[in-house]
Amino acid sequence: MEINLANSFKWFVLVIKTNREKQVAEVLEKHGFEIYCPVKKEIRQWSDRKKKVEVPIFQNYLFVRLKEADRDTVFITPYIKKYLYWLGKPAVVRDEEIETIRKWMSDTSILNVTPSHLQKGKLITIEKGAFKDKEATIQEVRKNELKLVLNGLGIVLLAKIKDVA
Repeated sequence: MEINLANSFKWFVLVIKTNREKQVAEVLEKHGFEIYCPVKKEIRQWSDRKKKVEVPIFQNYLFVRLKEADRDTVFITPYIKKYLYWLGKPAVVRDEEIETIRKWMSDTSILNVTPSHLQKGKLITIEKGAFKDKEATIQEVRKNELKLVLNGLGIVLLAKIKDVA
């Protein structure tokens, strides 16, 4: 028995215009698409007030699960620019990777690292959390944050560093 992978559902990455991720997700969900747009809550300061808002973790990106043959059907809003490509092909995110991101979003101890040993370009293995045992390359080190590239996923993450003393 031969399995036709073109008819199986896959997670693709859409490139979205800035600050339109949630709006596009709502439109696509209304049209029956399976969408994943992980968000985090932040407190934003305006001149007269503070407000808690949800912001996408992956700015300008949205995950959509569909058959490869149906990829063109998502372009129902002008806010979708294109699909993300990786090595000359549309980027496909495995179901396990989406589940890992979902777990990561609900995990409060993503990384347990000491800032003094972290340098740009260094390859690290994540020790705790949903990305446990995954390798990442440090792209940038800030006071309480790391910008990491998850090797194999092609995803850039901004991770808060917890005090481990």
